[in-house]
Amino acid sequence: MNLLRNPGPVYGQLLVVIGAALISLSPVFVVLSGVSATASAFYRMALSLPPLLLLLIFIRGKIWLGARQCGIALLASIFYTLDLTCWHQSILLIGPGLATILGNFQVFVLAAFSVLVLHTRVTPRLILAIPVSIIGLYLICGVQWSTASDGFQVGVLLALTTAFWYGGYVLFLRLLQTSFDLEGKIANLCMISILTTIITGLVVIGSGDGFDVPSVDSWLYLTAYAIICQVIAWLLISAGLPFTSVTVLGVVITLGAIYLGSTSTSPGEKSES
Repeated sequence: MNLLRNPGPVYGQLLVVIGAALISLSPVFVVLSGVSATASAFYRMALSLPPLLLLLIFIRGKIWLGARQCGIALLASIFYTLDLTCWHQSILLIGPGLATILGNFQVFVLAAFSVLVLHTRVTPRLILAIPVSIIGLYLICGVQWSTASDGFQVGVLLALTTAFWYGGYVLFLRLLQTSFDLEGKIANLCMISILTTIITGLVVIGSGDGFDVPSVDSWLYLTAYAIICQVIAWLLISAGLPFTSVTVLGVVITLGAIYLGSTSTSPGEKSES
């Protein structure tokens, strides 16, 4: 617990890296769960609540930390709902690897915020990364765009939209977590989980998808998804985020996505299934 309370710059970055690596497993759980995109987002949040609340009780923390905290958590939850909904749907349409790679264009959303709002210096690496990424995006998706299925095209657009929503979520989370101790960080995660559970639940109802879970195995995958990718990963990231550049998240997850992309179904094959 002491490491999570005040990890410092070195261990803080390590916690973010480990947390981001765990999040890179998310697409695998989404596919294996066998539930709809919106339902998987709902269960990720709903099933994360019991362990988070138990942890908060164990450390004797309190969930209500003021109206400002609740307001920022609500904004974070809205962005997170849009992120999860778009991303999960893109995973089912174009596969876990490609969906995660495209979603991690959020690196440029965070970089733009750093430059325009925080007035961070524009580095040569960033200048080089932009055209290289655009060329890479064209080679991955643009070459086959005119002959690709409608599902593939929609999946690509959803994954790119995810980049904006996810970048916004990370920024709100960083704003929320920077001024709190460990008890406050866990309380904030509880608040985000509660609000996002409510919002994603409304999305499921509004979309008509339903909350059906097909099997016991699906429940196990959804539970593992919630505990590993929501509770553990975001607890580690929340502890390390105040000491870390926000762009580190995208870099690490993208590395995991490249691995997933190299071992999963290709976009062309996925769009024909």
